[in-house]
Amino acid sequence: MNSIAASMVIIPGVVALLLFLVFTYLYEQSRQQYFRAWQLGWGAYTLHYALDAWTAFNGTSVTVFMVTSLLLVAMAFCIFVSTRLMRARFRFRWYDLAIALAGIALAAWNLWHNLGRNVFHQARGSVTYMPLEVGLGVLLLYCSFYF
Repeated sequence: MNSIAASMVIIPGVVALLLFLVFTYLYEQSRQQYFRAWQLGWGAYTLHYALDAWTAFNGTSVTVFMVTSLLLVAMAFCIFVSTRLMRARFRFRWYDLAIALAGIALAAWNLWHNLGRNVFHQARGSVTYMPLEVGLGVLLLYCSFYF
């Protein structure tokens, strides 16, 4: 593994792990449900980077690519849920399902665009669109305004 891979995968993964541990501690101290949501979100993000590090050594596959995309969706969804947990108890709403399904659909669309002639290519040249990343960015931007 070269230094570029280390700086793009291992260092952010360690930071995500440390934040997971911080939110675990905060949840244990206060038992506030929004800390649990943040803990789960950072746990998903840590697993995302762990799988990225694993693919740096073993090569990538369709399954791992989809799982890492779904872990990103889970992280963003946990942060979205935590915005409501700051004010009240969690009640499932119709748009929770819509956001989760939209994230899964964007992850599948990302995978579909990386499949070329039934061969998986992680980087298919110059891709000018990033539907999953843009969708998650919009959701996280909403969460930042809500906070």
